Amino acid sequence: MALALLAAVAGPPGAAAPFAQTPGEVILSIVGTTDLHGYVFPRDGRGGLAVFGGYLANLRAARAADGGGVVLLDAGDTYLGGIEANMSEGAVVVDAFNALGYTAAALGNHDLEYGPVDQWPFGTASGDVRGALKALARRARYPMLAANLTESGTLTPVAWPNVVPSTLVTVAGVPVGIVGVMTYDALSLTLAANVGGLATTPLVGAIAREATALRGRGARVVVAVAHAGGSCATFNAPDDLTSCDDTAEIFDVARRLPAGLVDVIVGGHTHDGLAHRVAGIPIVQAFSWGRAFSRVDVRVAPATGTVRAATIFAPQEICLWQDAASGACAPAASAATVAARYEGRAVTPLTAVTEAMAPMLARVETWRRAPLGVTLDAPLGRGPGDAESPLGNLFADALAAAVPGADGALSYGAGPGGLRADLAAGPLTLGALYDLFPFDNRLVTLRLRGTELRALLRDHLQRPRWRARALGVSGLRLAIGCRGSRDDVEVWHASGEPLGDDERLTLVMPDFLAARARTLKVSGADSLASDPRDLQVREAALAWVRGRRDLAAAAFAAPGAARWSRSEASVAGCQTGPGLR
Repeated sequence: MALALLAAVAGPPGAAAPFAQTPGEVILSIVGTTDLHGYVFPRDGRGGLAVFGGYLANLRAARAADGGGVVLLDAGDTYLGGIEANMSEGAVVVDAFNALGYTAAALGNHDLEYGPVDQWPFGTASGDVRGALKALARRARYPMLAANLTESGTLTPVAWPNVVPSTLVTVAGVPVGIVGVMTYDALSLTLAANVGGLATTPLVGAIAREATALRGRGARVVVAVAHAGGSCATFNAPDDLTSCDDTAEIFDVARRLPAGLVDVIVGGHTHDGLAHRVAGIPIVQAFSWGRAFSRVDVRVAPATGTVRAATIFAPQEICLWQDAASGACAPAASAATVAARYEGRAVTPLTAVTEAMAPMLARVETWRRAPLGVTLDAPLGRGPGDAESPLGNLFADALAAAVPGADGALSYGAGPGGLRADLAAGPLTLGALYDLFPFDNRLVTLRLRGTELRALLRDHLQRPRWRARALGVSGLRLAIGCRGSRDDVEVWHASGEPLGDDERLTLVMPDFLAARARTLKVSGADSLASDPRDLQVREAALAWVRGRRDLAAAAFAAPGAARWSRSEASVAGCQTGPGLR
């Protein structure tokens, strides 16, 4: 969803709540963020946690002036993504959230991705596979909420330090209950090695259970913060759902909750926007990557403490400069821009946030600059996607070398979830290698027959096109063409000898690719486990690179000896159906 649309539907910058406050009423501003994915700094003129702190300061000043308060919530997928966040295993985000004064944060599926606490630089991760998340929870000065994340044996909510199903806080004299949940299929979207023994339960039951208990403890306002969401295209009419995906998970949740039990839902997960009312419940969601925040103002009656009205705001872009004509965010100051304003005041970045992040950022920068003692003679790229990935081949060579006796390996290419950057020529640093692949995927070794390998590769090619990119290859040569209207694959050994249907190979690959083999019921994949040493992909790459003094880029994309080739017809989708070349 293009955030440039937001200013046009959100009203003038800094517009106040449109209802008049009755004497004695309390206004609570429920503010939500979601899917930050570790992006603590501005990108393309939007976002940045310190800048967001300026918006919050203005809103808090407005609520302090009228006797109200702010409830600040996050809907998950918070800590993994940005390089600074990944190299600190989320600590830099928690430090910033502490300074921003978050009230609570729901867990999302990707918040479980870090696995055990890592030893630096890189080092072998070992111990509790939820260790990194538990360390973040202990560091946080706000509770992390997970009402429907349970132990699979008992289906009771997890009981980790500072991770609870719900919480009750008092804001401006009003008891506010907050319950956190995550999308029902969350664990299928997370590294399998990190979520063994866990299960998710249905959202409605978990919310209803906790909300009822919170009401019983005196909560006058109940908010569900959910790593589950929806998508709408316009935000100027909260009760008009014609621009929305009416099948959205969070809409279904709202419609099945008991009437009057939940006052507001703050959503996430889908990276889209919401500012609507469904079954009488305001639902808001603010896209992703820290570029915007959502807001609902609830008006609480002085005598009874009940919610009398709610005003839903369109997602608010976060920026320091706005186009003078449209109000949309601008990347920098110019003759056509004005300083951003919110709640009648100029937005000034909150220095407390910058100061809170500084110690961990200094450690991250020290790690990033550490030399590897290796020089690359020429730039090495990920490849354009459909063509061979030289950098993917480097990773594949590293994986194959990590397992003695392996015949070869498959690894990542370019694209989402794969290699995220190219390697520049010159001396390599720890940061440069980490930037390529910051994820915690682990190595898996499988013994595959030729027919099974081809089935796995065909499955990869049938995935949505952004996933069906060239894989890194070691010890093999793959040619992808068309047979009829479908992709087909021929496989050779590196020597040029064809791979027989019943010939078996010992292949190393990342856990996500090996998991597809289990889905396809490949022999030997029914009880997949990570390599016994629990070696991460990036650890294997680091060890392999450090074992060399110089790297020749040409070795990973030799002219006339492509490890991965794809016919033009296959790239086009096998429309014409020629045979394999």
